[in-house]
Amino acid sequence: ANGTCAAARPTRAGACAAKGVPFQFLELLAEMAQMQVLGRHDVPVSSPTFGPLGDKSGDLFTISASGDIFRYSGSLDYDNELQVETWGNSAGQPQGLQFDSQGVAFVCDAAHQAIFTIMSKMEDGLQRQEIQPYVREYEQSQLLGPNSLCLSRQTGMLYFTDSGPFGETSLQNPRGSVFAISPSTQLLIPLCLNTLAYPCGVALSPDEKNIYVAETAMNRILRFTQHPPQVFHCTVFHQLAGRFGPTALCVSKDGDIYVAHFDFADNTPTGRIVVMNSEGEVTQLLSVPGPEITGLCLTPDERYLIVAERHTTCLYRHQLAP
Repeated sequence: ANGTCAAARPTRAGACAAKGVPFQFLELLAEMAQMQVLGRHDVPVSSPTFGPLGDKSGDLFTISASGDIFRYSGSLDYDNELQVETWGNSAGQPQGLQFDSQGVAFVCDAAHQAIFTIMSKMEDGLQRQEIQPYVREYEQSQLLGPNSLCLSRQTGMLYFTDSGPFGETSLQNPRGSVFAISPSTQLLIPLCLNTLAYPCGVALSPDEKNIYVAETAMNRILRFTQHPPQVFHCTVFHQLAGRFGPTALCVSKDGDIYVAHFDFADNTPTGRIVVMNSEGEVTQLLSVPGPEITGLCLTPDERYLIVAERHTTCLYRHQLAP
């Protein structure tokens, strides 16, 4: 051996550590080596999500600040980058993206301070999209700017955070909100109104009884519990420390919560994903090649975690333990 250690081979870490390389650093390199680049972009992408499994492919999608919605094709099982094409454009500044079971895209758009629906279909051999406003206001007041959203597969309820542009709702000005929209009545239900400091990512527990929200500027995860149904009670689920704050969430079928713990590249070179169980206990930390994590999602089979990172303008894949 020449005294060096390949990050892709953590089994040799002990030998390298004996030659003076800090073992913790080797662990970090080994962890980061599991992050495979899926796509590189000229502009940052965020909010990775999968299309409906009923569609031909259940393809992976992301959005960019330029308004483009990208679709990725190829196999996640191979160590190569995916093919990328533009699927649509929100004609604004999209921040959050989700698909319903019919393939309709719901897009949170900061520029228009609204949520839009986008349907892409073939007409006369050409791909066309139909954009319709879904929600713009609550009690005749304009939304600040929806940030992230998630859909209930059981009831069709749509949950979203309303934070405005980055920095508009902050510790000094906590006016962010969390809303639900009933699919039957189209009425907005405020879960928490004009009281949060930049609410960002939102995700449902596997039984859909709890809604998790990342309150970025307070560096914490909130949990909204339904008891009885449609009556929501909010509590602090987990208080983070260090870094700027959580920006994105996703939840596994077993109830494990993946939290993107965002910070600025000026403060730290690497990113961190905090994994916690349904009791709010941290069980694992994952490292990312860049600290400005803007989106997370699990693949449908939950073999991989997909990570969007702003500073490197890349989309990553992390293989999870079976």
